[in-house]
Amino acid sequence: MTRTFRSSRTFHPSYSLLGRAFRRWIGDHLRSEALFIVTVSGLVLGLLMLHYLGWALLQPVMKGPQGEDWQIGFWIGQLVSVGLVTGLGLIGFRPALHVSADADTLTLEQGSAALRLDRDRIEEVRTIPATTYHQHYRHYRRTRVFAGRPATDVLLLVTPDGPVIVALESLTDLMHLYEHLTEASPEPAETRAAA
Repeated sequence: MTRTFRSSRTFHPSYSLLGRAFRRWIGDHLRSEALFIVTVSGLVLGLLMLHYLGWALLQPVMKGPQGEDWQIGFWIGQLVSVGLVTGLGLIGFRPALHVSADADTLTLEQGSAALRLDRDRIEEVRTIPATTYHQHYRHYRRTRVFAGRPATDVLLLVTPDGPVIVALESLTDLMHLYEHLTEASPEPAETRAAA
């Protein structure tokens, strides 16, 4: 019997245009996230300084005979620049997560990322607190993450290729997936060979 689970897309700034460009350009999700945070922070601080500098430098013109036009132009310029930085670097959505599990395989799909695991390749299945994932597992390059909306617990799958994290929107769905993977998991290859 195939069980399917879904988690809807979620707001996540690192999936903005700038974040996705860094992810494609660098390839490493940890380095691209770090560069994204530094770049967006620099853009926001630079924009703030530019607004203050523009205000200071344009004061004589804004108080002149055509001051109203300059003031309107200045405020429109500020709104456009804030909208541009927000649109490029702060508005992004992590794709929806689709999970399907049957007796032999587990399939995880999220946007362009997909993973198909044979059940006998899963060495261990356990739930861990989301804080443990954030403080520990997400810092490993080999960790594959398939996450929906944040929940209190996530599923950790230990495989020979590294850990796989599955975070579903519903804790009930996460527990059903856990039960499905632990109850119906096939015997490990070593156990079958020894028998």
